[in-house]
Amino acid sequence: MHTRAALFPLLLLILAPGGAATGRGDPPAPPTFKDALAFTDTYCAKCHGEKVQKGGLNLATFTDEKRVLKQRKAWREVAEQLASGEMPPQGAKQPTKDERDRTVKWIKATLDAADELDRKQPDPGRPVVRRLTPGEYNRTVRDLFGIEFDAAGAVGMPDDTVSESFDNLAAALAFSDTLTEKYFAAAELVIERLCALPQKGPKPKPGELPPLLAKVVKPGDAKGTIAELARRAYRRPVEAKEVDRLLTLFDKATKGGAKFEDALKPVFKAVLVSPHFLLRVEHDRPKDEKPYRVTDHELATRLSYFLWSSMPDADLFALADNGELSKPAVYDAQVKRMLADPKARAITDTFAEQWLRLQKLPEARPSTEFFPTFTPRLRQAMHDEVALFFDHLRSDDLPITDLLDANYSYLNGDLAKHYGIAGIAGAEFQKVKLGDPNRGGLLGMGAVLAMTSHTNRTSPTLRGKYVLDVILGTPPPPPPPNVSQIDEAKTPKELKTFRDKLAAHATQANCAGCHAKIDPIGFGLENFDAVGRWRKSGGDVDATGKLPGGDSFNGSQELRAVLLKKKPRFVENVTEKLLVFALGRELQPSDAPAVKAIVADLEKNGYKFSVLVAGVAKSFPFQHRRNPREDE
Repeated sequence: MHTRAALFPLLLLILAPGGAATGRGDPPAPPTFKDALAFTDTYCAKCHGEKVQKGGLNLATFTDEKRVLKQRKAWREVAEQLASGEMPPQGAKQPTKDERDRTVKWIKATLDAADELDRKQPDPGRPVVRRLTPGEYNRTVRDLFGIEFDAAGAVGMPDDTVSESFDNLAAALAFSDTLTEKYFAAAELVIERLCALPQKGPKPKPGELPPLLAKVVKPGDAKGTIAELARRAYRRPVEAKEVDRLLTLFDKATKGGAKFEDALKPVFKAVLVSPHFLLRVEHDRPKDEKPYRVTDHELATRLSYFLWSSMPDADLFALADNGELSKPAVYDAQVKRMLADPKARAITDTFAEQWLRLQKLPEARPSTEFFPTFTPRLRQAMHDEVALFFDHLRSDDLPITDLLDANYSYLNGDLAKHYGIAGIAGAEFQKVKLGDPNRGGLLGMGAVLAMTSHTNRTSPTLRGKYVLDVILGTPPPPPPPNVSQIDEAKTPKELKTFRDKLAAHATQANCAGCHAKIDPIGFGLENFDAVGRWRKSGGDVDATGKLPGGDSFNGSQELRAVLLKKKPRFVENVTEKLLVFALGRELQPSDAPAVKAIVADLEKNGYKFSVLVAGVAKSFPFQHRRNPREDE
């Protein structure tokens, strides 16, 4: 998808000469696509054609309106920039107010019509098969056997990543020979733990099973034990022939003289390495040409891995077995119950951790050479502040907009001291009302500020990019090839402050456009040093900024006020990100109606966390699937 910074030339597709009046007094005719192509060929092809594609944009690819409609999200961003005056940039030829207003109206009307068609003829998207991530594997083993054990980590199971997205996307969840070996090794460790005797306490009497094994075994009933294990592990009813195949392994072991519990070990291993356990399989329905609802068991699995990153519990299984789960009132009650369960902390540990990129905090660049207090213990406290803040949005059902601006946070003694807040001591975290209006929401948290800094100083560019990319979901394009970072040792002596040096760097033709949007946001956070401590303005600290659209600010409090104007984009971004996480795939244009419906519910209900989660869980693409197409 094209980035915002690269999209201005697309506007020229609709600022075409076809808008001329057809006669005196007649309203201007809307531009035609033919006119637009002629216009872009004359004015845009030099920078955005077949030979040169600044920002990765090649206008020659937009040969019909259908291709434009495939980039609906990008086109809506174009409309936002045009309406705000951010685009066209200063120095470029400017449309008249009438052309600007007419164009924004045309974009919105055209895209809204496409969204409405998708709402009437919804498409749940390409069906995907998802493998358990290492984290999901551990949680599923926990809930299947009652074992708290990092089996995935113990065998060195590799993490799954897709660029800056989530590790549970189907595109990342491939199989390899090495990974298969890890799963066999993990299964052996799980079984070893399951069958281990307690190190403390009374030893089992002869004939008694180890305590953990006893919880999942029906004594003397091999077939019943195997059937129940397979049903829960495969997350669906099992067929008799599946049970019989597993029972064959048990019978073979007993004929070889193995005890009851030892004869179950090869069965447990077969279950733990089975594709039915490792993969979340949903079956196609060849006779259904249109999208169809997933089965209740498939819905239970989707819901449990969305909210808990683990398998369904007994309540979900029972409702699915009885065909009750898909009933709206029952389903709503289950979403509410599961969201309140402590296991829903998984949303923070998986979704929030990756969306906010907290996994990068241990490698944050500020060094103790320049910032002696930035120790591993303080880094952990910074991480925990963000995690606790996000998780309390869930547990206390608070507005997701608190992430943008809040008068509270969660601090312990170390972090409070670091922030200069008195009266907080000890290692335990507590909710603290912030008296300083400059420190509220994500942009006042040390984790975010440290992750977006360099070894010995702040980085306005990294901080601005984090706001645009992570918080607003409008990432700038990557820097052009062969563009180096600022070498402060080689900059002219008359450029004394880093702001001056960055401004000189940003005057380069290939850099100016993006830096004009990125850097002012980062400079608005300059009162925070590289590890998030507050420092007053003056000297080298200049926290003023002005965005291309005209918004000016001085310091983090005024910057947040500017960002709050973009609250609709923030809410839409969080919704899109959570829907991607829940579906296990990137969004497509046909998902737009689902996003719009969730955002509308959030606006009506105070942006509460539960409304966001319920909206995703009840959305059409979450509850439906279709058969794969030949072109997928």
